[in-house]
Amino acid sequence: MVGGVPAEFALRDLFYAAGLGFLLCVAYSAARLLLGSGKTVCFVCDAAVLALGALVYRSAAMSRFYAGQPRWYTLAGAALCFLASRAALAPLLSGVEALVRWCLAWPFVMAWRAVLRPVLCAAAGHFTRARAAHKERRAKRMRAAKKKRLQNGGQVLYNSK
Repeated sequence: MVGGVPAEFALRDLFYAAGLGFLLCVAYSAARLLLGSGKTVCFVCDAAVLALGALVYRSAAMSRFYAGQPRWYTLAGAALCFLASRAALAPLLSGVEALVRWCLAWPFVMAWRAVLRPVLCAAAGHFTRARAAHKERRAKRMRAAKKKRLQNGGQVLYNSK
């Protein structure tokens, strides 16, 4: 059985574990920011944070904690700090994500407005005018074809004398 840990060392271990929880939250939030928020990405990030968290917590417990093994209060401190940091960082990071997306999309939006949209509108106008001209030529040919008919449709003249 492992002996008791003095309070000052237990508190130091607790703060160290809370710092690990915060760093894990930052890594998780950065991965979600870079990879997006699809269902598959969320599942992969959640599974990765559990695996990475277990690995980092276990190695910190073995190398840095006073007792040399995981304790319930350090695990609780790391988990609570992760959850609290996630709750505090999520609104901030959603604003940062919107700003980053806007900054990345801005050159493409400006290129669309300045170059591509006028070119496409001109091409669409040319296509519309060409289609209208084709329709007009076709209608004119149809009118000319109706005028050139030599027979009257279905009328037979009899000389009754």
